[in-house]
Amino acid sequence: MAATPAIPDRRSRFGLQLAAGQVRYQVLLLLRSPIGTFTALVIPLMLLVALNVATPEGTVRVLHGTRYADFLTPAMAVFAVLNACYVNVITSTVLAREGGILKRLRGTPLPLWAYVLGRGVAAAVVALASVIVVVAVGSVFLHVHLDGGRVAALAGVTGLGIVSFTILGLAVSTLIPRPDSALPVAYGTLLPLAFISDVFFPATGEPGWLHQVAARFPLAPIAEAAERIFTTTGTGWPMSQSQLTVTLAWTAGSSLITGAAFRWQPGSAVSWHRTWGRRRGGRGRGGPRNVGGAQRPVGSVSNSGSPGRGP
Repeated sequence: MAATPAIPDRRSRFGLQLAAGQVRYQVLLLLRSPIGTFTALVIPLMLLVALNVATPEGTVRVLHGTRYADFLTPAMAVFAVLNACYVNVITSTVLAREGGILKRLRGTPLPLWAYVLGRGVAAAVVALASVIVVVAVGSVFLHVHLDGGRVAALAGVTGLGIVSFTILGLAVSTLIPRPDSALPVAYGTLLPLAFISDVFFPATGEPGWLHQVAARFPLAPIAEAAERIFTTTGTGWPMSQSQLTVTLAWTAGSSLITGAAFRWQPGSAVSWHRTWGRRRGGRGRGGPRNVGGAQRPVGSVSNSGSPGRGP
């Protein structure tokens, strides 16, 4: 008797083919997006040049003799990764969901992991290109030096940042109900964290508690590790055990939120006020109404014999 082909093997190969197609689609979509390229590449380059030109005189003293360009170049590389993997993932995912694109994709055999993989690889392509351009501009025009033995460490920190920021962006996108709120929420959460994480300027009079708060988020460990590659000598992994634990914990938590709260339908973002209304006894939209001290469900029959919404 001839052996029948294994169905799980067919399904796995089909899933990999769908994932490869989704990767190509997302990469082309992001490369053709002017806002994606502008935020991930142009903005970090503009800040790299502008901040270096407008360097305060006391900055070199704060850095204990380290050139500000050596501090700013890796910081802007991390900022480029943030824009490519956090901001762009949030805005593009919310736009795709509310525009009905995800709903149409849901009608296909495409699994969630293939869609996430496509988003992640597309963000990684743009992020890696932006990091290479930022470091090249810093090396050529600002005379920033990157030791050849530290390239692998920079690649590892960049890869960790890509994975962490992409999954965090997907998790945040589940909380945004409208496309016009995506960009304000993305930058409204990114910029304050970037300032307290010393991405733009080194801390001068930062209180200790604020430094501890920044250390509990994934941006500060990744930014400090990248800056350490350019400003210190030596070999080995530039991130401490506690910094790596914080980053991996945020990545794992964001993965759980994405898996539990990701929705394909428009208007299906997690709404905290509706959730709170259900927990308070269903007094939100569509729940029983309290009129005159008595509860009557919506659509019940009134005393006149006709269905109504209350007396």
